Amino acid sequence: MKFTAVVVIAPGDHEDAVIERAQRAGATGVTILPGKGIGGESRRTFFGLTFEGAQSVLLMVVGTHLATPILKSLHEVLTGEDGSRGIAFSVPVEHLTGIDMQQVARFEEHLRREDT
Repeated sequence: MKFTAVVVIAPGDHEDAVIERAQRAGATGVTILPGKGIGGESRRTFFGLTFEGAQSVLLMVVGTHLATPILKSLHEVLTGEDGSRGIAFSVPVEHLTGIDMQQVARFEEHLRREDT
């Protein structure tokens, strides 16, 4: 089985929505890392203090067949009338070790359900 890493960088307040959408699309596990970043726009300040919103970096290793459905399911969460609320991308995984075999079984079960 081939695997792909799906990486999502989104505001912390969108974390739950991202996880829920990704799981509905077939992701079985998510690693969440705190983050902060600087976008293309200048940072907002409040009384001379710089305000940087909390960001989450969500990492999912999924079967390659799930990467596109997951990314498509995240589109609504990450885009809005006010512009982008995050970014998501996928990267092929060349080598992998340490994956839980029960998780592989869940991937395969998901594949069987899609085939019927």
